[in-house]
This record gives sequence, structure tokens and C-alpha cells, in this order.
Amino acid sequence: MPDHERFGRYPPSQYLYVANANPVVDRLTEIVNKNQQELAAIRNTPFRKSIEAEKIIAADMQALGFLHSVTNRQYAPLFKKGLNFEVDFYHPGWQIAVEVEKGEINNIWKNICKFAESSVIRHGVLLVPVVRQGQQASSEFYQNTVKRLCHIERIYTLMESLLIIGY
Repeated sequence: MPDHERFGRYPPSQYLYVANANPVVDRLTEIVNKNQQELAAIRNTPFRKSIEAEKIIAADMQALGFLHSVTNRQYAPLFKKGLNFEVDFYHPGWQIAVEVEKGEINNIWKNICKFAESSVIRHGVLLVPVVRQGQQASSEFYQNTVKRLCHIERIYTLMESLLIIGY
């Protein structure tokens, strides 16, 4: 079943927490939609990596003003000195961090901790596969991620919003 039939719209997106809306949510979903075929090819092929999905959207994200593969070395206030974290994309003006994942729930948890740890991340965005394709089976990764994360609002209150977008 095509993604737009499964969700009614592509890409599917949902706030897991929102005190103040992400100022570029529409532009982020447009970038995912624009690159739908390339992103689907990566997500539907076992053993592909999230860095491959990052590279597909990197030019569009940078055109929107996001920095790519950001650590304290590129943007000192991002994390406390001594923390060796990185975010896939960061916009200093809007204070938005975007993490692109391929399908490991443990990485999702780490990303949420990174978002909450930083004093300059106001809006966290997780880009996750709609479907996680393994060698033997597939799973509804986007839906499962929303279900797993929808009841831990206390962590999210350290941010202004947490948005999940499926690709």
C-alpha cells in the first residue's frame, strides 16, 4: 500500500509535545515530500544507513539555513563542554534540531536525551521511516515510535515542541 493511502497524507507527522509550534514544520514536511522516492528507496532496503537519508535532504536543509552534522566545535553553545554529542541538523536562529533515523528505537531515545540536554534546542524533530524493512520482515516503525513515545511528556517539557515526521 502506498504511503499516502496508508496515512491519508505524506509525509505523516505528529507532535508528541507542543507548547509552541515549530516555525518551519511545513517546510520540513515539504523537504521530505520532495525527496520521497529517494528516501523510500533507502528506508525500504535493509542495511542502508541513516546518513544516506541525511545526504538526500542535506542541500534542502542547508538552503533553509540548517547546519549539517553539528557538534560543539561548529556551534559551541549546542551542548555543555565535555559532551561529545552531535545532531544531524541544527538551525541556530530557530533553535531547531533534526535527527534522521533509519529504524533503531535506541537511537530515538538517545536523540530525545540530546534534545532535552541542550539549552539551545527549543524544537526537536525526529525523521523516522514509515516502515522499517528488515531482511525477513517489515514493521510499522513510524506508528510504533509514536506509540512508544506518546506518554513521556515530562521529558519533552524541556523543549517547546517535539515533532515526528515519517519518511
